[in-house]
Amino acid sequence: MSKKKSGKTKHIVTQKRKPNPASTVSSPQSALDRTAMIFGLVAAALGFLLYVNTLGHYYTLDDFSSIKDNWVVKGGLKNLGIIFSTEYRFGTWNSPGSLYRPIPLAMFAFEWQLAPDKPFISHLFNISFYALTGWALWITWRRVLVNYPQAMVAMAVLFFIAHPVHTEVVCNIKSRDEILAFLFGTFSIYAIWRYLEYKQMNWLIVALLSYTVAMFSKEGAIMFIFIFPLTLWYFTDKPLSEILKLAGIMTIPAVIFLLIRQNVLAAQSHDEVYSILDNFMVGAKNSADRLASAFMMCGEYLWVLIFPHPLICDMGYPQFVPVGWDEWRAVVSFLIYAGMGVWALLNLRKKHILSYAIFFYLISFSLFSNVFFLIGTSYGERLQYMPSFGFAVALAWAICRFYKINDLKDIWNPNGKGTGLWTAAFVIVALYSLKTFTRNPVWENSATLYAADLPNSPNCAKLNYHNALEVARVAMDEKTGKVIDPDGLRNAIECYSKCIKLYPEYHDAFGGRGIAYFRLGEYDKAFDDYQVSLKYRPNNAPVLSNMGYIYFMRGQLDKAEEVYKESIKYDPRFVDARRNLGAVLAMKKQFPEAIEQWKEGLKYEPDNATLLFYIGSGYRDMGQPEKSTEWLERAYAIDPTLKK
Repeated sequence: MSKKKSGKTKHIVTQKRKPNPASTVSSPQSALDRTAMIFGLVAAALGFLLYVNTLGHYYTLDDFSSIKDNWVVKGGLKNLGIIFSTEYRFGTWNSPGSLYRPIPLAMFAFEWQLAPDKPFISHLFNISFYALTGWALWITWRRVLVNYPQAMVAMAVLFFIAHPVHTEVVCNIKSRDEILAFLFGTFSIYAIWRYLEYKQMNWLIVALLSYTVAMFSKEGAIMFIFIFPLTLWYFTDKPLSEILKLAGIMTIPAVIFLLIRQNVLAAQSHDEVYSILDNFMVGAKNSADRLASAFMMCGEYLWVLIFPHPLICDMGYPQFVPVGWDEWRAVVSFLIYAGMGVWALLNLRKKHILSYAIFFYLISFSLFSNVFFLIGTSYGERLQYMPSFGFAVALAWAICRFYKINDLKDIWNPNGKGTGLWTAAFVIVALYSLKTFTRNPVWENSATLYAADLPNSPNCAKLNYHNALEVARVAMDEKTGKVIDPDGLRNAIECYSKCIKLYPEYHDAFGGRGIAYFRLGEYDKAFDDYQVSLKYRPNNAPVLSNMGYIYFMRGQLDKAEEVYKESIKYDPRFVDARRNLGAVLAMKKQFPEAIEQWKEGLKYEPDNATLLFYIGSGYRDMGQPEKSTEWLERAYAIDPTLKK
């Protein structure tokens, strides 16, 4: 493509462009030129190197419910049928949910089967997919933005890859769903452009398949339904009828996903209910306050993109509480977002690239903003992952605009201003990279994460609760369940008490404090906390099970049996409750019923040596040694210490 005269192109990054993908998008030869290849590798390498210091990390946050404590995932690929036919959290708890993301879970199952309880391989996959995203963004957007300075595209990709707000997505294995959804959505745009170049149906099929993977990775990918036609409108000269036709074809994967998702979620007994601890906007007095609160948090999200410090994994209730329109942060945020939207609309017909960047941000963020409907969280840096690309494009445009760049081809020295341009870009990328690299160690494990973030969100009850769990955990021997640091456990009790002070109805905090008291032998205090916990959540299966253990120790076997049965009624997949119920039934000489409970538990933990041992012992006590031997040998093979 020849350059236009400078008098015609000095505003090239702001004026309306009229590219034609069928004729003006870069040819296959230019798409594979050496500079382009090198830069794609640079973007991928940056993405990998920024997070290489996470390879030794353990599980954090939702990694436990998605992987470590998920019996479906730990069952490996043999559970693929369950993964694709149940709600996302089915393998962790027996509560209704609204998430359906089978592809990430299938990948986690494969990784667990490949290397059980070895998070290294999962972190490696996260980093690799993130690096691949850098390459995919470059090969895609240098085609889409062929009539804009390639230096601008290059900077946008680097800004996105280096941005510290992505640390949660890459460091938290569970957030593979975010990476996959955006990665394959990007591949879809790439394939659409190749289809427009060559009119080969194979590329349209690739686009559809890529978008299918994106949709089955995370529901948020549905916003690409709007991104596809928006991108075609801004960066091609195709008539609106053709754009809508192609966009209509691309809705097919989304429709298929929604139908399957609806069928899966419809099997649940009732809908998911959000807690004020998950999303503080649940506590808003009316819709006006809820909307004001939502816009206040939208301002927080925008600010962390502009100035990503400090980064915090949670800022929930009562660190943030519902506000009304008398709160200045809500008003200012509303005016900023409204101004962005109005400006983008006014420049829609001009096809201004900044207008596109704004729309990309607003569209991809709208689903998680809580403005249109409540979601399961009021804040999460991961939710800025896809929207942040719109921010990266806007930032790159602003720098090119400042330096009046109009050279379409030269990446490194456009208009002879490469020194100033790339110095500015380098400073931004360097600062982003430094923040990213130093934030990563915080995500080493849950204890390091909560300890680091708590000073920046001291009144978040949920963050305090999870910190208390970690303080209690390190005070215990995980294998034996014995207390190794009584003072540490006392400290955990204080942490739980702070949670209760922040939110007096925090049933999990009462339950956690009860367990700590129990471990210290203060059974009456433990029992009292369990009772309060059940007052606020009567169907709390773990608390019921813990209460049953106290009844068991007191010799009240009938009461223990009663609460254990209540526990498994609320959560039929709760293995601990079934194990303990079986023990109570065995104490009452009801061996067939006890063995039935233990075998039921094996459905969810087939390699649970304790259950296998109990079953063998039950058959032995029933006078059936021929059956006993088989089960005991299986138990000894898994845990030789049981053989005494």
